[in-house]
Amino acid sequence: SPLQGMCFISRNIGNTSRGMDEMPFVTLDESAESELFRLYRYYWREAKRCRSATAYLAGCVMLGSALEALLLLIVNVYPAEAEATGCVPHWRGKPKPLLKWSLQDLLAVAKCAGWLPSALKVGADEWSEGRAKVGDYAEITRMIRNLAHPARYHVDHSRKRVTEPPRVPWRLVGLSHAGMVA
Repeated sequence: SPLQGMCFISRNIGNTSRGMDEMPFVTLDESAESELFRLYRYYWREAKRCRSATAYLAGCVMLGSALEALLLLIVNVYPAEAEATGCVPHWRGKPKPLLKWSLQDLLAVAKCAGWLPSALKVGADEWSEGRAKVGDYAEITRMIRNLAHPARYHVDHSRKRVTEPPRVPWRLVGLSHAGMVA
């Protein structure tokens, strides 16, 4: 697939100026990269199955997981660009290994790198489909995925059920899926 080929090319050609030991953070080896790509495809298929079964919250969790796997793969391909953003997450003064990054960490780096442009400030701006950019849709996907946590669901969505498919996550991950895997 194009994404797997892109990962291979970047690892073997694009990063020739730095050895793996010199990377700004621990990146993925070929085995982990292959497993994440498998998981990405699995989450995407499961999300489509959830949508067909009208299991919308479960589908949003799967879409958020697909997005997270996709962003991990992209950061793995472009670690120098991720480092140049100044947004790489740290723990105890050192950059976190890539597999320890949260979806929130990945989104911050992707937005700082310009991979997921955004126009709205999370929590500050009113949602505007006209102004929203792909990074804003990614944040909504993260927020919906977090409804899988009981405390978050209680605070954000108390006494309501997710009874219809949110279009936002499907639009975002669907476009990413079409561009990266087709």
